[in-house]
Amino acid sequence: MKDRRRKIGKLASIAAAEEQRHGQIAGRSQRHLDEQIQRLGELSAYRQNYLDGKGIQTAVSSVHWKDYQNFRGRLDAAVAAQQQIVRDCEQTAMAHRQQWLAKRRRLQSLERILENFQAEESLADDRREQKVLDDLPKNQVAFFTASDD
Repeated sequence: MKDRRRKIGKLASIAAAEEQRHGQIAGRSQRHLDEQIQRLGELSAYRQNYLDGKGIQTAVSSVHWKDYQNFRGRLDAAVAAQQQIVRDCEQTAMAHRQQWLAKRRRLQSLERILENFQAEESLADDRREQKVLDDLPKNQVAFFTASDD
């Protein structure tokens, strides 16, 4: 049984390292997602400020109007591209979190198995000790009876 416990202990330590590594990956992925969301917010705010502050003026040359429309189109495209980046990062972060949770569940299972083995070993040790204590008076009585003969 101790051999099984030792093997499970090795598996648990490997699983703990994997769980920690996947936890770090999930954390980095979440931080990256948070950064991309922040960038989207900044870009959207810039776009809104530009649109609000640049209102259409009555006396605008066609060149300026075309530049304004082109820039506005590029801003819209940048916001749409950043929204796609955020969606992709959300999916990646969710996948990394799911992988980490799977590794975490595996580690917890191995830890429970290891605890059960340790409890069984402790119980077996207690039973052996109790058997020795129970047999002790019998051996002493047999020893004293044999020496009286």
